[in-house]
Amino acid sequence: SWCVATLSSRSHSYLNRGRKELGGTRNSDGLRFRPVAPWKSNVLARWQKHTHLPCMIHVFRNGDLLSPPFPLPLPRSTPPQWDALLATLTEKANLRSGAVNRLCRLDGTQVSGGEELVNGDYYVAVGNEEYKKLPYFELLVPQHSANKTLWY
Repeated sequence: SWCVATLSSRSHSYLNRGRKELGGTRNSDGLRFRPVAPWKSNVLARWQKHTHLPCMIHVFRNGDLLSPPFPLPLPRSTPPQWDALLATLTEKANLRSGAVNRLCRLDGTQVSGGEELVNGDYYVAVGNEEYKKLPYFELLVPQHSANKTLWY
């Protein structure tokens, strides 16, 4: 599925790294030993729990440095229809300029379809006006929640 790919590729490499460690190594005397990894089952259980959750993006309002980003859950099964996503963004963002016509990344590049959205990333909802390059993330996202988002 489109949204799981991002999460699973990160988790997959992490879990594979653990498997290599569990394969065991030989010390200088040629004795083989296998390290114990009690965390492995916890990581796998947490990863499996998160694969069933919806994709979540966070959306800033263009030019608004007073309102924090709002979360927008998206289904994992299929990329959202672009027109339907823009309509949902229009309802939730409540831009002064009216309807949301574009969704941009924080650097100002425009997202052209739902398949480009990345779970946990931040975006800016833009209406008819130009994208306003402002320090949205630095000013409106508390540092502790930023670290939590990057962890997952």
